[in-house]
Formats: sequence, C-alpha cells, structure tokens
Amino acid sequence: MKIGKRILLGLVAVCALFLGIIYFWGYKFNIYLVPPSPQKYVRVALKNMDELGLFTDSKEWVETKKKTIEETSNAKNYAETIPFLQKAIKVAGGKHSFIEHEEDISKRSITKYIKPKAEIEGNTLILTIPEFTGNNSQASDYANFLESSLHKNNYNGVIVDLRGNRGGDLSPMVLGLSPLLPDATLFTYVDKSSHSKPVELQNGEINSGGSSTKVSDNKKIKKAPIAVLIDNNTGSSGELTALCFKGIPNVKFLGSDSAGYTSANQTVYLYDGSTLQITSAFVKDRTNNIYKNFPISPDIQTNNAKSSAIEWIKSQIK
Repeated sequence: MKIGKRILLGLVAVCALFLGIIYFWGYKFNIYLVPPSPQKYVRVALKNMDELGLFTDSKEWVETKKKTIEETSNAKNYAETIPFLQKAIKVAGGKHSFIEHEEDISKRSITKYIKPKAEIEGNTLILTIPEFTGNNSQASDYANFLESSLHKNNYNGVIVDLRGNRGGDLSPMVLGLSPLLPDATLFTYVDKSSHSKPVELQNGEINSGGSSTKVSDNKKIKKAPIAVLIDNNTGSSGELTALCFKGIPNVKFLGSDSAGYTSANQTVYLYDGSTLQITSAFVKDRTNNIYKNFPISPDIQTNNAKSSAIEWIKSQIK
C-alpha cells in the first residue's frame, strides 16, 4: 500500500506540474486548459508582441499596451479585439508587422503560383523573378527553372528583374539565383538585443527557414555582369533577395527605391487560428550596412531600368 500511495502521489505531483506549466507557459505553444477569454487572448497577443517586437522599449509601446487592454476590456469575442491589436502590433513591430486572420491564411494558401520567366535579348539573359507563395513542389519548380535557365543559355550578362516582387518565400528565389551568388553569408538578421543570425548559402542550400528546396546544379557562373532591377513595389523577401547581391563587384542596381520592408517577421499562432506577424529583426547586408525598414536605393536611378541595364551590361563586356 505504501508503495502504491507513493506512486499515486508521484503521479499527482507530475500532473500538477504539467498543468502548472501549461497554465503559465502554454500560451507560448498555443496550448490552453480552457479556451481563453477575449481579454486573455489580448494579453497573450500583447505579451508576444512585447517579447518579439523591435520597438517595445519605447514609451509609446507602454502606453499602447495599457490602452489596448482598456479598449478590449468589454470585448465579447476574439474578432472584436482584432482592430485594436492591429494598431498595437504596428507600434510594437513597425509597418511590416500585421495580424492575419485564419480566412486570409486560407486564401493565401490557394494563391495562384506565378512562374518566373527567362528571355534572351541580344546577348543578355533577362530573368523575371515574381513573388513566390506556393507548396514545396512549386518551390522546387520555381528554383530549378531559374537555375537551369542560368546554365543552359548563352549570354554575356544577366538581368535579375525584381520589380513588382512583394515577397513571399525567400528560399526558391535565392536558390534559383544561387549560381550567381558566392557560397557565403548572404545577409544577417539583427534583433533588438543586437543578436545576429546569418543567412548562409552553401552547396545549393540556404538556412532561411523557408521551403526545403534544392537545385539540381549549383555550379557557379563567374564574371558575368549582373544588373538587379528594383522599384517601389519590390518589398519584403523581394528586397532581401536583392540584398543578396549587395557587395558583389560585378553587380549594379538600377530602377527606383524599393518599398522599405527590409526586415524579418516572426509568426506567432493565436488560439483562433489567426497569426501575429511580428517584425523581430532588421537586416544587415554583406557590406555591414543595416536596413531598418529602409528602402534599397539603386546605383542608377532610372525610369527605364531594363534598357539602362542592357546598356550598362554592354559597357562591361570587353
């Protein structure tokens, strides 16, 4: 009996510890003993913003947290809290941060896959790099189309056209262009505590945390002049793809200033299926220039980026 009681007490203690962990820290894993009230839903969202957001050391954030709690104190459901949390997340993380509803996530998952393009004009290979949202199979198709276009065509220079690319999954974009990029640190994420996380390209793989994609041929293409085209609709992962080319000697940026979403978002899942997309890091390029949601400025400002790029490439051919 004594042994049985000890075992029972031990099980009770373990269960109590487990329940305590869930009660105090379950929100980190979106696990709850009972559905959270709208007010707890708000407090959990604000706590995640507080921990991850880049601008939570400010007086404005302290006031925003207090105001958001007050404004949602009588909310009867989660949906009523969202407009107030949308305002709060912009203060915590800046303009790149937002809340995405479950139905919006579902719509995004069926967004039409846009395939990149490859064209030869004169002796120049023109690669059109659209934003990517798709599944792993489409990511592989996207990346390998770009890679094979770089290896099977004859050309003297390359145009990487990122105009209109608003982002999505970074991995297939960068891996498709990896024959043009040295195996090295492409850029570095820097959080509010100055902790750094390099994004590296090695042997046809990138540690960006996106889709698990590989390209069939990672042989490097050397010496070809590369023109990177950007505009005010080049944003987020589109901008980060452009930054992978910063500091490479044979590269020139042409066009207009990019959108200025040069930062990284971290996804946090809420109880109702919505997500917090909280900006948790800025970006440092290979020249050690830090972008804090600043636009990328081209080397050559022009409204005729494509034709200017072709002329620049011609001037580089000896």
